[in-house]
Amino acid sequence: MKSNAPKWLRLILSTFGMWVSLWVLANAMATVIPDRDSGEDWIDALTNAVMIERRGGGGHPGVRFEPYIEQLQIVRAQFRRGDEAATYAAMNRLMDMLETRENGIPAATADWLFDFCYVVTPARYHDVSRHIDKFIKHQYGEMGG
Repeated sequence: MKSNAPKWLRLILSTFGMWVSLWVLANAMATVIPDRDSGEDWIDALTNAVMIERRGGGGHPGVRFEPYIEQLQIVRAQFRRGDEAATYAAMNRLMDMLETRENGIPAATADWLFDFCYVVTPARYHDVSRHIDKFIKHQYGEMGG
């Protein structure tokens, strides 16, 4: 059914609908995914993902995964100390490394690991808005001028 609403109102409602959908999805995931804050499982999952990519990265000469593994060791050390702010900073450093493709990491691998971080990392240990911003850019292109 065609709406008689002005285009600007349809755009606002569409954007609002996207945010509601994201909120519903996030809440659904929170009820399905077990408590991720109970231990280091999320760090293990990230480390294993990097290790798997390192094993499969033979087709990309010059790629160095060791700095990513080292950064995850820093994340683990800060987490074990119970320093939430330092864990947050260390995780976001990892995210910076992935976004800038440091050490020759292929774009597809960096994007996959970046997205995987969102799935497994408790929100209080990284900047969740980075993922939402990436989603918006992917869906709507660069915002602003």
